[in-house]
Amino acid sequence: MHLSAIIGSMAELMVYIIVMSITPGPNTILSLSNAAAVGLRKGVRLNIGMLIGITAVTAISYAFSSLVYALLPSAELCLRILAFIYLMYLAWKTYRKGEIENDGKSASFLEGLLLQLVNVKVYLLALTAISTYIIPQAGTPAEAMLLSAIIPITCFISGLVWAVGGSLLSAIYSRYRRPVCLVLALSLVYCAVRIFV
Repeated sequence: MHLSAIIGSMAELMVYIIVMSITPGPNTILSLSNAAAVGLRKGVRLNIGMLIGITAVTAISYAFSSLVYALLPSAELCLRILAFIYLMYLAWKTYRKGEIENDGKSASFLEGLLLQLVNVKVYLLALTAISTYIIPQAGTPAEAMLLSAIIPITCFISGLVWAVGGSLLSAIYSRYRRPVCLVLALSLVYCAVRIFV
């Protein structure tokens, strides 16, 4: 394969990962609402949990991509149901933040980690990037693992972008907490419903 074809494929990979990680979804919405509620410094724990979770999902996707593809029809429904339940829980929790005074509690590292284990968008991102771009382009397993590291790093940066946005909007959040939390909760409900639509 010519160098220009490899560079073109890697450019497509980066566009795909950036678009998938920066567009609204469970991670970005939770990063924004969490940082808006507690600030960037406290909120970053959630993002670190997300980073660890995305790294685990990426490793699982790489190591077992052929097995997952073989089991995808049955595994996919189970993942969708778990993701739907967890997203609805997050939506309820986000909505409740608007009903009660800000207690200064951040979403936890563990919540960020667990979200990734049921986040269908992260699995789809990792499986698609690895099977479509990374494995075909990598000359060795070491190269494939190195290229796979782009996924969690880019997702972490995207989550931080949304967290910074939430932190910058914290004054608006404080003043209009109820409607902001309602909109964010409904966004999470939308993400949950989209799992099945």
